[in-house]
Amino acid sequence: MARRWPAILLIWGIGVLAAAQLGKFAALVPLMQHDLDLSLAEAGGLVSLIEVGGASLGVAAGLVIGRVGNRIALTVGVALLTLAGLDEGLAPRIGPLFVARLVESVGYLLIVIAAPSLITAVVGPRARGPAPALWSTFVPAGLALGTAITGGVALLVGWHGAFLVWALAAACALAACLGLPASGGRRTGSLVLPTSAIWLLAAGFGCYTAIEVGVLALLPAYLAGQWSVAPSLAGAATGIASATTMLGSAAASMALRRSSRWALRLMLVGLLVPALLLFAVFPPLAARGLVGASGVALLAVVWNAVSGMPPAVVFAWLPDLAERSGGGASHMAAANGVLAQFGAAGSLIGPPLLGFVASQWGWASIALAATVFSALSCGLTVLAERRPAVPVRTGVPVIALPLAHRSPRRDRS
Repeated sequence: MARRWPAILLIWGIGVLAAAQLGKFAALVPLMQHDLDLSLAEAGGLVSLIEVGGASLGVAAGLVIGRVGNRIALTVGVALLTLAGLDEGLAPRIGPLFVARLVESVGYLLIVIAAPSLITAVVGPRARGPAPALWSTFVPAGLALGTAITGGVALLVGWHGAFLVWALAAACALAACLGLPASGGRRTGSLVLPTSAIWLLAAGFGCYTAIEVGVLALLPAYLAGQWSVAPSLAGAATGIASATTMLGSAAASMALRRSSRWALRLMLVGLLVPALLLFAVFPPLAARGLVGASGVALLAVVWNAVSGMPPAVVFAWLPDLAERSGGGASHMAAANGVLAQFGAAGSLIGPPLLGFVASQWGWASIALAATVFSALSCGLTVLAERRPAVPVRTGVPVIALPLAHRSPRRDRS
């Protein structure tokens, strides 16, 4: 297992690089607004556009990756990040930026589906606790890295130069992809649809991401507008809260290494405890004096740390569910595609939905909305855990749709 960790860390690093593309635009929006005369709607669209690929094409991409192989898909994804970064760095106006961001969204999607599948194949069934749990931290790590590095680099070389620096980083990762080992996973010549248990788990994960991303997106505005916290401090508090997700993931990983029986309990704790904490983070007006601005910020950090547990459980649990449906690289890629699509959909829906709730019924109503989504996520997760390994029926007599008359082959990608 020790010999496999360099490859695992490389794949995780590629995921962190992909997640950094989520935060780089947010850090550059003020500079780009000044130079390109962007509206807030256009700036917001550029920031969120990277999730469009996952929200619309996750399932289809998972099925295709199951055919072509994880290493090939990962390499293509990194190549698309490189090309998109070059286009962004050389773009003279808004149009090419939108095109580049769409290309970047496809590259990001390929990476977030292929990378965890490749990690699962590399570690094998005996070490599935720590490696998938490490992968579950790639988004908060990438977001923090992308925001911090991009802002500092832009001060030195401008926003065009910052994009080119990220393109160079992606090019280095592309060269590193050549050193990745063959996964050796079993891949069939068929399209493989995930089982109903995987769909239920992914739907529950989508409910989780809607709350997680939604609350973090609104937290700076809430701290600045309702508690008179300086915008810079509000952003820093949100960044710290986001980074503490990795603490919850690490704790869940250590618990899963001791016993896989803790999985469902960790999932429920990681969903229900944060939902209760949000009633203190977003207190009613009458209770504001009991908490205070510093107390709210501290509670937000604790809330997000506990919220780091569900992703670790989900990514550790998914390979087992894929094995119950027949195993193999094709099944794992398809399962990750479903998870990516629901996760991206939740990330897209969460911020505007919670923003609408807050505008209509006040900030305190966010806690109630989060409780509803957390309860839905708990229910779907319990159903997934208890669901037998029965394929989803889609109107065709079998779950696998043959594309060619080939015998099963070993996955060399």
